[in-house]
Order: sequence, then structure tokens, then C-alpha cells
Amino acid sequence: PELRSLKLWYCEVDLRHPTPDMAKRIRCVSRQLGMLSSLRELNLRSSPLSGNLRHILCDLQAPLESLELGSCSLLPTDLAFL
Repeated sequence: PELRSLKLWYCEVDLRHPTPDMAKRIRCVSRQLGMLSSLRELNLRSSPLSGNLRHILCDLQAPLESLELGSCSLLPTDLAFL
């Protein structure tokens, strides 16, 4: 829970074509990130997020100081969330 910085680069999960199982996994990742109460820096470089950024970040307990999304496939809904 004291982790302040996390890099999740090159996730192999393709979120562009979600399945019910994928939705469960996204929710699980979100809950786990929410348990990191000291998290301030998150790097999701080259992760295929496409429309799921809100779902992934929704359980964070505090605002991030830094969010890196280099080479991520974002949709307008992701940008609207940010």
C-alpha cells in the first residue's frame, strides 16, 4: 500500500475487443490500484486502453501527480475522462 510509483508497460491484454472476462479483469486491476493509497505516479506506456481509462482509474483513492500514457490507444471518452 505504500507504493508511490508504478510502471505497467506493454500490457498484452487487448482491451479494444472487450469480453465479459476482460471486464472482470479490468475491475480487478482497478480494485488493486485502489488499494495503493500512496500511489502518485502511474505509467501505462503502450497499453491498449481504448475506452477503458475511466474503468481502470476509477478506484484510485487520491489524485495522481503523474500519469504517463505514451503510445496508448485512447478514444475520445478517455480524453473526456481526463
